[in-house]
Amino acid sequence: MRLSFSMSNIVFILLGLAVGSQSLSLDELSAPSSHPAGQDLILDCDYSYLKPESDQLVLTWYFNGSPIPIYQWVPALDLGPQVIHQMFKDNLDLKYQAHNEELKKHAALRIVNPDQRFSGSYKCRVSTFLEEVSAQQDVLVYVAPASITLTSTEGAVRCQVEAVYPLPTLVIVWTANSSVYSSDNVEITTNPLNPALLDASVAATVEQSDITPLDMMTCEVTLTGTDFVKRVEKNILEKIEPSINPEEEVELTEDICESADCNSAIKTDDIEAYPVDYEAVDKTIEVGAAVDTFSEEAATFVESCSCSACLNILLCWTSAVVLHWSW
Repeated sequence: MRLSFSMSNIVFILLGLAVGSQSLSLDELSAPSSHPAGQDLILDCDYSYLKPESDQLVLTWYFNGSPIPIYQWVPALDLGPQVIHQMFKDNLDLKYQAHNEELKKHAALRIVNPDQRFSGSYKCRVSTFLEEVSAQQDVLVYVAPASITLTSTEGAVRCQVEAVYPLPTLVIVWTANSSVYSSDNVEITTNPLNPALLDASVAATVEQSDITPLDMMTCEVTLTGTDFVKRVEKNILEKIEPSINPEEEVELTEDICESADCNSAIKTDDIEAYPVDYEAVDKTIEVGAAVDTFSEEAATFVESCSCSACLNILLCWTSAVVLHWSW
């Protein structure tokens, strides 16, 4: 039996062989589009291959279009992954395993404690002797504000954020006289402690006479290209209680009378420590006797009395006064 092939059949056969030979493929590069600084960042490169190619695989990661790779792993060699880029040497976890399969276990990058420097384009390339596949993904590592401050002073409201990346968007909204106002005129400056980060503020003037105790102000902070949103709200007339400096606190003690100014004070409980000798008088003094030896007020008092008991009371009172001044 004689077989005959047309030109179209030959083309289809050749195409089939060519397609079948393309065995290496990159299935997925998974990475977040935005990621908070300080939290470990993972970028995974998943690929497929044929068994005859297993000893030819080379996985390489690149950053921001640089021809110099940041990371390389040859599964067939028992060397483990290698860090090549200087910036990544202290931030890549070379022991991290994203897959259980032996020829894929070190395919992912795990960047430890990343900051804004690690924002950029990441490219994963998988190659054999005959083939090469790649994919890339942009990642933005953002730095949330170290602080967000919303304040009001006489005739002004202000919102300020410090140490942030990338460029933030600030909007301040407030109410006054039953109306709602807003401002997004942001002023940007470089953070004095870290020039790679930014400070931003937005301020607006208000008519203080229009402000009531129910009026509020709100500041909303967003970071472009990320899912970060933070909102702060407070009453415009809210007053902050002054804080007490611990170094200026006054410590009260139980005994407040140890200074020289109060040494002369005599406690009631210590009255027995100062015994006074006195002579009991049993005699009764005739009313009116020796009245001229008293002061005018005392003499008047005695003369107005009609009994000897009054005089005895006066004498006792006089003795007590004299004893008091003698101490």
